[in-house]
Amino acid sequence: MPRPRHLVLAVLLGILAAAALVGLGRLTAPAPDAARARGYHDGAVAGYADGFSAGRAEGLQEGQAVAATADLPAGSRDHARAAFDAGYRAGANAAFSGYDGGWSLGRPYVIVLAKGADGVTYRIAARAPCPPAPTTATPTSLLACQTGR
Repeated sequence: MPRPRHLVLAVLLGILAAAALVGLGRLTAPAPDAARARGYHDGAVAGYADGFSAGRAEGLQEGQAVAATADLPAGSRDHARAAFDAGYRAGANAAFSGYDGGWSLGRPYVIVLAKGADGVTYRIAARAPCPPAPTTATPTSLLACQTGR
């Protein structure tokens, strides 16, 4: 008659093991909103980086404009500032000289820089859109093209 006792004991141990495994799974599972929180965090970090970069560029431009017009009399400072800002925008657009059209926003490019002329440090000598990211790493993969930024 010891067999039924062993069977009952085996069933009870099986139930306890199953309950322990369910409990362990519940304890180690990520929180239900963890993916949303991770996505929010990643988006906030990327947004901060983009905003910081844009704000830095705007701050540099404004600082140069203030420095360039600081010695002028108050009456002509606004006109000189407007002229400086227009020249700054023209210079920023001139950076794409020869390639001022056909860019796709948000798509990475490989560009080749060359020596500029007439006081311009650099010019774009060639440009090509990054190839699609390979599914496997190859020795010729371009890391800059694989970052997605």
